[in-house]
Amino acid sequence: MKHLFIIILIASGLQLFGQSLPLEKELFSIHHNADHFTTDQLGNVFLWNENFIWMYTNTGDSLAAFNSRKYGVISHVDATNPYEILVFFSDYNLILFLDNYLSNNGKEIDLQSLGYDQISNACKSRANGIWIYDVIQQRAIHLDNSYKKDKETLNLSQWFNERVTPNQLLEFNNQLFIGSPQAIYVFDHFGTFKKKIPLVNVNDFQLVNEELRYMKDSVFCSYSPKDFKETCRTILLPDIQNVRIEKNRFYVLQPKKLMVFSTN
Repeated sequence: MKHLFIIILIASGLQLFGQSLPLEKELFSIHHNADHFTTDQLGNVFLWNENFIWMYTNTGDSLAAFNSRKYGVISHVDATNPYEILVFFSDYNLILFLDNYLSNNGKEIDLQSLGYDQISNACKSRANGIWIYDVIQQRAIHLDNSYKKDKETLNLSQWFNERVTPNQLLEFNNQLFIGSPQAIYVFDHFGTFKKKIPLVNVNDFQLVNEELRYMKDSVFCSYSPKDFKETCRTILLPDIQNVRIEKNRFYVLQPKKLMVFSTN
């Protein structure tokens, strides 16, 4: 069954980013009670809730599943590297790596045993390491392959005169993005501060063609750091939890279903 998206500008004075997404062609749907999802560069889909991850191919076929009850509640899944998927468990300060079939890929990383007692977020680094955010130190820390600190950012609370509690870490094009309710902070791959993007209450974002894409207040938005413009459009489907773009595909998560559309 085909569903027709009608994209509407929701605020006067805002300009369209690019052309309207032609989302009338549904490729497939995945039926699951999932709270979150992400994708990798191969088009695979990862749906998850508190204790399970389900992996699907780029054609919607079920590929693998992972039960996390041994490790606790899943806080975040980073599939930036499709062959080394990072799973973060904030309750236990624990990171687990899974392979491309959701099997354990090496030993779990106990961050507390490494001296980090309160880590709120983690993400994969292209420099064969990981970024973590230490709430106590109020800074992001890069750990190398041996899980030793080799880089760190400034203390955000001292620098910006406000306590920063991130809701997301993301490395993209040799830059680290720290998303928080107050703003998104950008650093280079050495941990040097670059800029502060004044976007508030953005809980889950991605970078597409150098633009930030995200859901905010139930609408789909794009922000261009080059011209400092935010453009938002509503999507006329009910109960949208999140959306994502990956290689000419548009993903829409609803409470019991993930819908995948072609954008070309």
